[in-house]
Amino acid sequence: MVSILDLNIWNYNEPWTKRREGIARTIREASPDLVALQEVRYSSRYPESPHHQADQIAAHLEGYQMVWQPAMYYTSESPQVSHWEGLAILSRLPVVDRRMVWLARDREDARDEHQRIVLGARVLAAEGPFWLFTTHLSLSAKARERTVVEVLRFARDTAAGEPFALTGDLNAEPHELPIRFLRGEERMERRTSNLFDAWTVAHGAEPGYTYSAWEPVKRIDYMLVPEASMVRHIAIAADKPDAEGVYPSDHLGLYAELTW
Repeated sequence: MVSILDLNIWNYNEPWTKRREGIARTIREASPDLVALQEVRYSSRYPESPHHQADQIAAHLEGYQMVWQPAMYYTSESPQVSHWEGLAILSRLPVVDRRMVWLARDREDARDEHQRIVLGARVLAAEGPFWLFTTHLSLSAKARERTVVEVLRFARDTAAGEPFALTGDLNAEPHELPIRFLRGEERMERRTSNLFDAWTVAHGAEPGYTYSAWEPVKRIDYMLVPEASMVRHIAIAADKPDAEGVYPSDHLGLYAELTW
């Protein structure tokens, strides 16, 4: 069995230091084997430099390795200031491989302004190898419909028959085409998918909203697996504010236990 926590950490939106404490506390309390993080940023503006946000979170934890990957570098008004945003995976299991892929970007699409990627880590669980993939899809509906096929291809080809989970902020609700495609309800580019939405497997029609944290009205964060029988448990995570009412992120997270 592997346990996984997935969370979009909302980059450096304030109050970051309080939110960082909340994210670390959420991870410590859940004690997952694997953590998938989206909107991980590095910025030389912040005193924590040269550490990026996943480094900072890991500094408040024990026993985690990390793989991380910038997706997009940002230009700045000053050559002395640098920024990037990307993905990270933390693991208490041995990491034996890592892969990533750039997703296609349409520079003519104003909503597709951010470069997106998929990051994968192969770990050794007690039952054998397991792949965790995470991504953060575009704000553009057209881009999501285009790149979700790339995401599926990369996950399937990389896992090559080994068990895996695909997690992340997909920026799409369950009724939208990219999610229906991933669940095998629609064909896209002459391709089909047979993944299972872990939340639906465990909770049926319960909404499972993940955005926004303080007033959840949408489900846009997911964990998908190749076999429904893998889903032992899944629940909303990072849903408790601190004493001052500060949530860990603007997204709620997902905590799941998977077996095969």
